[in-house]
Amino acid sequence: MPLSLRRIFQPNKTTSLVVVKRQLLPRTKLLIVGAVSVAVVGAAVFVYEHGLSMAGFERALAARLQQRIEGENGQLRDENEQLHDALARAERTIQMDQTAYQDLDKSLQTSAQEIVKLREELNFYRNIISPADKKAGLRVQSLDIQPAGSGNVYRYKLVLIQALKHDYSIYGTANLEISGLQSGDSAVIKVPAANERPIQVNLKYFQDIEGKFQLPRGFRPRSIKINVMTGGGVQPVEAVYDWPQRNASDESG
Repeated sequence: MPLSLRRIFQPNKTTSLVVVKRQLLPRTKLLIVGAVSVAVVGAAVFVYEHGLSMAGFERALAARLQQRIEGENGQLRDENEQLHDALARAERTIQMDQTAYQDLDKSLQTSAQEIVKLREELNFYRNIISPADKKAGLRVQSLDIQPAGSGNVYRYKLVLIQALKHDYSIYGTANLEISGLQSGDSAVIKVPAANERPIQVNLKYFQDIEGKFQLPRGFRPRSIKINVMTGGGVQPVEAVYDWPQRNASDESG
């Protein structure tokens, strides 16, 4: 082959590779774009309808849950009202029971006090009419000492009786001797004092003698003795009592 031809047809090592692209027709492009658009629209419609469906399901579920909660709340309110009513009835019953118990307790206390009083009265009259020792004569039935205000003032009540026989009346006088401590030394306070009128005794069955006395400041009483002096051959009477402990707080004055 001639040299000129070889040069013409001999491939050039520096020649670039040319890629030939196939051109699509405008109609084909329109078809592809349309198909893609339809697919996108279809997907959007599917997603929208699916969203609506799920939203409707959730709304229905929420409605059912709300209805159930409201029903349970209503039931709880009814139960709460029932419990409240039951509690109110129980409280009223307890209050009524407490009131009845308090009334009964007061009634029992009153009855017990009346029984004690009746027993004391029975014992009192029994000692007058028929004493247990069957001894006739004058005797001290009781002595009661009570505080009568400030200043170491006390009130006393002395009860004398004539037991068994009541053929005559008894006349005489009585006095109280209160023994205790004054400034650490033994001392005796007489009631009434030597310059005061003595206690008058005059009884056939019994006599209540009441009066007041005042102890010196700082005097601490320990016991009290009753002396009853009589005439007409009646034996004098003595009785000794401990100082009432309830008055211990008033002893020091």
